[in-house]
Amino acid sequence: MSTHRGSAGPRPIRLAVLDDEEFILRALQGVSEMSDEDIVVTHATSSRRDFVDGARSERPDVCIVDLMMGGRICGHEDIRTLTAMSLRCLAFTADHRRVPIQLAMQAGARGLVLKADPVAVLVAAIIAVHDEGWSNSSTAAAVLLDDSEHLPTLSPHELQCLRLAAEGVPIKAIGRQFDPPISLSSVKTYLARAYEKYALVGRPVRNTTEAVVSTMHDGWFDL
Repeated sequence: MSTHRGSAGPRPIRLAVLDDEEFILRALQGVSEMSDEDIVVTHATSSRRDFVDGARSERPDVCIVDLMMGGRICGHEDIRTLTAMSLRCLAFTADHRRVPIQLAMQAGARGLVLKADPVAVLVAAIIAVHDEGWSNSSTAAAVLLDDSEHLPTLSPHELQCLRLAAEGVPIKAIGRQFDPPISLSSVKTYLARAYEKYALVGRPVRNTTEAVVSTMHDGWFDL
């Protein structure tokens, strides 16, 4: 259970925030006013490099990391870097797709908070990560965490074949887009493996179109 941090108590929880939306950065800088707990934002930025550099020097207690920056799924990369520095991270996102969520948890996130969650949920998560090392998720976030388990691990070649198919490249021409080119037989093998992997996680696809739609909805193409 959390311990109240008043003026006579332990030092404040020191928080660092990475988010690519300015209004969210401004809102989170006022998080200490939304809680009885003593929380201080030491660093808030939309620059990934500045965030990691600041975290390295300031050693915050909890890092809030946006999973989608500039239209790209990359927050898991920062979580992995910060986790290697023995810093605790909370994944923070408005994205409900499987890929960013699973990658964030695999990278070492100590919990997931949705941007749609009430502020009280975020504050409780910050305190839990600080005090206990892990935060339980809201009902909505827990559903997404469970859903992210049904995500196949696609290889770079499988993803490239599906990405090219999504762009409208005919299957017979996909191999020529590789460097070096690959054969049509290899393309069909990679696509067949992708179908098998979706079936193994309980999400069977019957053809390339269904595989492309599933892969796109999961978020693989935004990595």
